[in-house]
Amino acid sequence: MSHVKCRGDYPGAPPTIKRFPVPDDKVSWDVPFPEYKPVDYTAPVVAAKPVWADPDIRVDKSFPIKWHEIDGKVDRRSFEGKYEIVDGVPRNPRGRTGMIGRGLLGKWGPNHAADPIVTRYLLIYFALVLL
Repeated sequence: MSHVKCRGDYPGAPPTIKRFPVPDDKVSWDVPFPEYKPVDYTAPVVAAKPVWADPDIRVDKSFPIKWHEIDGKVDRRSFEGKYEIVDGVPRNPRGRTGMIGRGLLGKWGPNHAADPIVTRYLLIYFALVLL
């Protein structure tokens, strides 16, 4: 079973926002699922158009995006390979999630992030190596 966590509750979304249920056998875009009606959710902080977020390209079709390449300072290449663009927006390459929109993500397409973690254990290890 794959693609499970991204089909559960969306972090930070109000409790009224519920994903459309996607059974395990209907996750793949290759499997027909005519009754699929995903909920559209973009967090208010993203919808408020902060400088770090793309506009809603479903509304503002004039916003130019270079899919699958470096687009100015934004890397829109995916580690998953090429992703489909359907109705002007990128599709999750892993399959259906029961939700469309950006949620808390600012960019359309891949949203690369790095979360460095520094622990005391790491500092002690380096101190021992240096001795």
